[in-house]
Amino acid sequence: MDTHLKRGPASEDGKIGVTAVLLSPSRVYRALAARGALHRLLWGLSGAVILNGLMAGMLAPGGGRAVLGTVSVFNALGMALLSSLLGWMALKTVGARRARLAVVVPCVAYGFGVTLLVSWIPGAFWYTEPWKWGVIGTGFRELGGLSGRRAFVAVVLTLVALVALFKGIFMLQGV
Repeated sequence: MDTHLKRGPASEDGKIGVTAVLLSPSRVYRALAARGALHRLLWGLSGAVILNGLMAGMLAPGGGRAVLGTVSVFNALGMALLSSLLGWMALKTVGARRARLAVVVPCVAYGFGVTLLVSWIPGAFWYTEPWKWGVIGTGFRELGGLSGRRAFVAVVLTLVALVALFKGIFMLQGV
C-alpha cells in the first residue's frame, strides 16, 4: 500500500493520508491542530471550490459554461462564509468553550472542501450534504470542545438558521 494512503493521521513524512481525509475527519482535525496547521484546510477549500466550478461549468448546455462555473464558485464561497458565521453563532448559543471564528472556519472549510469535490455530480446532494454536516459537527466536537450532543445541536441550529434565512429571502421575492 502506498505510504500516502495510510489510514493514520499522518505518514512518516508528515502528510495526512487520503483515506484519513475522506473517512476520518477527527484524526485530521487532531493532527492539524497538534501541528498548528488548521489554515491548510482553507487551501483545501480553495482548491475544491475551483475544481467544483470547473466541473459544474462542464455540465452547462450550450455556451453558458463560464457563467455556470463562475456562479458555482461564488455560490460555494458564499455558502461557506455564511455557514461559518451561522456556525459561530450556533456555537455561542450552545455555550462552547472555544467559540471563535478560528475554530468554526476550519471546520466549515474542511466540510465544504471535501464534499465539493463530488457535489457537482447531479443527484450527489443526498450523499454530500449529510457527509458535509457530519464533518462540520466532528470539527465542532474536536476543535470547539463540545460533547457530541452539543455539537449535533450546533449543527442543527446552523441548518435551521440557513433554511430560515433562505425561506425568508424566497418569501420576499414571492417564490
